Amino acid sequence: MSLLHDATLVAFVQRLAAGGVIAAAIAWAGYRTRALTLSGSIAAVIVGALTFSFGGPLVAAAVIIFFVSGSVLSRVHTPTADKTRVLAPKGAQRDAAQVGANGGVATACAIAFGIVSLYGLAHAAKFLVAAVCAIAAASGDTWSTEIGSLARGRARLITNMKLVNAGTSGGVTLLGTLAAPLGGAIVGLAGVARPDILMLPGWIALCAIAGLVGSIFDSLLGATMQGMWRCSRCAHTVEARVHTTCAAPCSLISGLSWLDNDGVNGITTLLGAGAGYVLAGFLG
Repeated sequence: MSLLHDATLVAFVQRLAAGGVIAAAIAWAGYRTRALTLSGSIAAVIVGALTFSFGGPLVAAAVIIFFVSGSVLSRVHTPTADKTRVLAPKGAQRDAAQVGANGGVATACAIAFGIVSLYGLAHAAKFLVAAVCAIAAASGDTWSTEIGSLARGRARLITNMKLVNAGTSGGVTLLGTLAAPLGGAIVGLAGVARPDILMLPGWIALCAIAGLVGSIFDSLLGATMQGMWRCSRCAHTVEARVHTTCAAPCSLISGLSWLDNDGVNGITTLLGAGAGYVLAGFLG
């Protein structure tokens, strides 16, 4: 038993080291290409190392696919897309809070999978599916936002279908909504790292559902609960207490003061993970 425990510990340390090296390389590339801030790069190393060491290559591959595809989409420039990114409180670069909001739930699920599987408990695989679906939800929301910004015409508020300007929290477009399940499905391709999972009937569909769930609930929370603020200088509606463009304080006009975009992203990934955990029993 002691030898088995020692072998398991050595294997874990090896995966942790390998995950840290791979994550550091990706984080460095993200920092150099301005996809990540310095704090975001550090957080990415931590998230990457933990997801690989506990969740294995499947979850690690899902994280890489999400990061690469999201970074590529953020490089597409159109007048509407650029305006949407300017309105975002933190711009296009991801900081530590954003990395945690998008990857924290997946990391927690990966850790749960590692611990549960270590003790041979039932339903361990459900945590693995939940981890990937959390990332699929984040990817679906990202694809919906980035590709939706390419749509012609104005967006519509998800709660009442009224026309709103590009970048408005809770605004949706048909193009963006159709892109959401594609963003989730592409994360499902991480299953090549675990062919036994990739070949399960409904695996890609489940990831697509998680992507759609992430997009829809992000819009719903953005329209109803996320704090929205009015700049004291230019009177524009923004998503932060301080309008970075004007460097001026803002006053709350709707939503909850403590719920920002990072909080919304965290909740939507949690919902995606929950959907994956519940629906995992229908795979196979």
